[in-house]
Amino acid sequence: MSFSLLKLALLAGAAQGAILALLLWTRPVNREANRIFAFLLFLLTIHLTLVAFDERDFFMRFPHLSHLTWLIPVLYGPLTLIYVRRLTHIAPAFQKKELLYLLPFLVWLIVQLPYYFQTAAAKRAYLGNWELSVQDDFGLINQLTNFVHLLFFGLCIRVYHKHEHRIPDYYSDLSKVRLLWLQRFLYITFAITAIGVFIFYAKKLDWPYLSGLYPFHFLGVVVLIYWTAYQAIAHPVLFSAEVYPSPEEQAEEAPPSRLDNATQQAMAGQLKKLMEEEHLYLNSELTLKDLSDRLQSNKQYVSEVLNSYIGKTFYDFVNDYRIEAFKRLAADPSNSSLTLLGLALEAGFNSKATFNAVFKKKTGLTPSAFYKEQQLNEV
Repeated sequence: MSFSLLKLALLAGAAQGAILALLLWTRPVNREANRIFAFLLFLLTIHLTLVAFDERDFFMRFPHLSHLTWLIPVLYGPLTLIYVRRLTHIAPAFQKKELLYLLPFLVWLIVQLPYYFQTAAAKRAYLGNWELSVQDDFGLINQLTNFVHLLFFGLCIRVYHKHEHRIPDYYSDLSKVRLLWLQRFLYITFAITAIGVFIFYAKKLDWPYLSGLYPFHFLGVVVLIYWTAYQAIAHPVLFSAEVYPSPEEQAEEAPPSRLDNATQQAMAGQLKKLMEEEHLYLNSELTLKDLSDRLQSNKQYVSEVLNSYIGKTFYDFVNDYRIEAFKRLAADPSNSSLTLLGLALEAGFNSKATFNAVFKKKTGLTPSAFYKEQQLNEV
């Protein structure tokens, strides 16, 4: 049994995946989401190991391991989708409809059961014609699996964008809740999947040169595992702490009806008063819940006033005040010793990235360009 560089790379990826899966499984916080991801990594570990030993001698020795790679991958998409729903709190707890995500796996299992129940001798007789068994690997079942992957990973990206769309209504600083690492993970995963589908058909159709890339595309999975491990080490908060508010904090009964215009006007005045007189925007962690608690009102009512009457999301409403505060601080000579970031932090911003993005959107200039322009005007 030879050990090529490809085999060693796949086994190294499998080992890294197993270690990361164990670490995530034992995390005490964000337990359900982490364990879903840990199980996904465990399945990837098994898959990579079987791909590494995908040769006649191995499966003749362990015939009951054959065709597991037909079944395991069907779980990748559903598990990733459930994980994304948990992490973004689109679905913070189990929902019955999530069982439907496992339907492809159930169908694939039923189709494969006759083979799995065969004796070792019967499987060896089938695997003895290795070329035929390899051709079967590129049959209808695995072709459909490719499209199941694309469907589910596409749904994962859609759920993430739903999360991105709603958070400005609840938070004044998005740096901790945007889950940009998850966005990158999903796009990398989708790209690896799309490349894998292309190489699958290159092998099946025996395209010149391109067919030889199979199974090297599995190295993309190895890269993904190591990238995820790096994220877990470099940014441990991603997997060891709540990166999004708990469902208990978000849960709130929907208001029975819309507010009338007079009530909206009054509440809008109260909101502006809190900002202009009490400077609540200076709290970098300010949320919609904090604001609604101060008004002793429902979050949905406050959000309605912001979006319908004032015409801004909570995020834009608060950060507009922070931008004006930054401008005042920048114009004050006594603050000349502070950096632009220092001024931004004084104005209530919590991160450089958020400040730069908001400032450019609001003024059309970068903070440094604005500051230089202001200095020229003073001269």
